[in-house]
Amino acid sequence: MKIVLIPLDERPVNTRYPAQIAAIAGASLELPPEEIRGQGRTPADTEAVGAWLEEAAKDADGVVASAEFLAWGNLINSRISDASAMDGLARLRVLEKISCPISLFALITRVSNADDCVEEPLYWKNWGTRIYKISQLLHKKSLGVLEPEDLEKLNALEAEVPGENTRDWLMRRERNHAVNLALVDLLARGGLDFLLITSDDTSPWGMPSFEKSYLEGWLVRLGDAVAGKTMMHPGADEVGSALVARMLCTQLEKAPKICPVYSHPGGEEITAPYEDRAVRLTVEGQIGACGGALSHNPEVADIILAVLTPSPVRTEWRASFAPSERESREAGYRVLFEKIGAWQKAGKLVALGDVAYPNGADPLALELLLSESSPVNLGALASFGAWNTAGNSLGTTVAQATSLWLAGERADLSAQKIALTHHFLEGWGYQTEVRREARAKNVARGWTQDPDPDSPEQQQFTCENIEAGLTEKLAQLQKSGIGVGLRLQPGSVKLPWRRTFECDFALIK
Repeated sequence: MKIVLIPLDERPVNTRYPAQIAAIAGASLELPPEEIRGQGRTPADTEAVGAWLEEAAKDADGVVASAEFLAWGNLINSRISDASAMDGLARLRVLEKISCPISLFALITRVSNADDCVEEPLYWKNWGTRIYKISQLLHKKSLGVLEPEDLEKLNALEAEVPGENTRDWLMRRERNHAVNLALVDLLARGGLDFLLITSDDTSPWGMPSFEKSYLEGWLVRLGDAVAGKTMMHPGADEVGSALVARMLCTQLEKAPKICPVYSHPGGEEITAPYEDRAVRLTVEGQIGACGGALSHNPEVADIILAVLTPSPVRTEWRASFAPSERESREAGYRVLFEKIGAWQKAGKLVALGDVAYPNGADPLALELLLSESSPVNLGALASFGAWNTAGNSLGTTVAQATSLWLAGERADLSAQKIALTHHFLEGWGYQTEVRREARAKNVARGWTQDPDPDSPEQQQFTCENIEAGLTEKLAQLQKSGIGVGLRLQPGSVKLPWRRTFECDFALIK
């Protein structure tokens, strides 16, 4: 089976992860050549990508494509490009030339709550947090729920932020929203087989939520024309993986029954950071996006999805949380891990999604899982995820487990081992442990925690420290049965965007 993927951008979470998922099921995944993919703020060669897609799709079983990549050149350029809606729509016309099934994904553009312009227009460095507040207040104003004191805040903020910056931000949002409406039209007219619209780093209030409600309204009004062919939920970087799994389900005409089980009663109703709904709904959305069917009975389910529910503190893990979190969460973890061990002994496929905190695994959970007394056979898990937001982590977790179940006895167990080990090493080894250590070593040298993107010396020093740290963590994982026989490919550690937020590495036998 051949699947063509136009990724969200060139980062490994959008390229390596979907390829791993396809490989488990014995499918081939084709990506645009590296030389036309672009990097970071440099957009892909959209004309070359469109031509490549048209040719690659001729003998493909299906296409999974990012609207942002095709229209603007990648995720970052969907936020910073000066191209018009007409420009973007013209680039998307290539979809009309493809005859095999198409699953398209599009984003509702985020509003970053940080004075940081790495992934945003340059003025975000000075005005980002204030534009975020304007976004929330404009949403409330549009619904008529703005209090008098909030109106005063809005007026003050709009006076502070240069008008040309606010106009630029709003015009770019209007442009992207217009393209999303056009994609809904394309779906309704039969030009797509499936459309997944996700919200990137969202929250209950803000222009993204306002736009999402508007799009949802049109999907409801269009009724049968789009019924069963579209979904909306929080997410971004996991979508390529999810839709590859969904394409596998479609081609094999099979859908796994997936039963979610939560670590702490009531925890499934908590809204995870960067999302706008209870994590239970995020779980159900990711199951649906991957082509699975929701089950409420672990005894009849094909896959059991064990979820470590969000911590009520709703932020990244900090060492100061350890005492109180151990008191409130350890008992729930132990009960769930005993259940996982029992399900595994009964022959059940069990996937583990850790969304206790964003951007890394819960140290307490991993302490228990990696202990000699752990009842969980970690190497036999169908999948694991803890690398970013709840939607990101759960999406790749469900996708990998789905691919493994679909393949059955024909599964590529070597690919499965590499993918499982990679996610443990990424979500826990790097995000929770090694990244913090590498940043501390940079600061000890008098640098900032992220190496200077224009300094080869700082980049090399950071990558070497990360490689040493990951090698140590891999050895620790292997003692618990994860990745036995694998090793880190020497020199494979890279910083795709020359920062420590994410890293790339390769595992080999």
